[in-house]
Amino acid sequence: MLVTGIILSVLLLLGFTRFGFRAARTADGGTRVILRAGPFRIDLLKRLQKAKREKAREPEKKEKEAKPGRKISYGRLAGIAKSVLRSVRRGVRVDRLRLRMTVAGGNDPCDAALLYGRLHMAWGTLRPLLTGAFRVKRQRVEIALDFDLDRTRWEGELAVTISLGRSIAVLFAALGAAVRLPASGTNPGKAV
Repeated sequence: MLVTGIILSVLLLLGFTRFGFRAARTADGGTRVILRAGPFRIDLLKRLQKAKREKAREPEKKEKEAKPGRKISYGRLAGIAKSVLRSVRRGVRVDRLRLRMTVAGGNDPCDAALLYGRLHMAWGTLRPLLTGAFRVKRQRVEIALDFDLDRTRWEGELAVTISLGRSIAVLFAALGAAVRLPASGTNPGKAV
């Protein structure tokens, strides 16, 4: 009984563990991507650079020829994607959304003003869609116009997480949708 309680407690704790990513770009062009799994964080770009250096040291190997795979119809994929997106929508959380953009107006002030207005209009359109589709904890979007700059500068950060339990539910939703959909060659509307 005690062992069962401990196992269920660990599974419950793992179900609430969140994992995801955080991508950031600084104004000088530096990029950082961090993968998160609970309290653990992995800097992905540093790992990729290290892997490239190790791969450069290894001798080249011959590539195997790709085998032809099973074809899946677009309708079937669309049905699976629709089911998965419904499940993902409830579980994905945007922890941080930060964007700071300064539109350059040095070359043509009229074009810069039009771009500035279009960017504000685009954000005004996207913001309700984003907050309606996902839970957003913190967001800050600043769009400015500077007539002294020669090129547009931007920096931002996006951190998205999902709980392990929700990702398992998404996996089961995708598998259920794949099983329920008819095969690509059949027509479900006609009786045989």
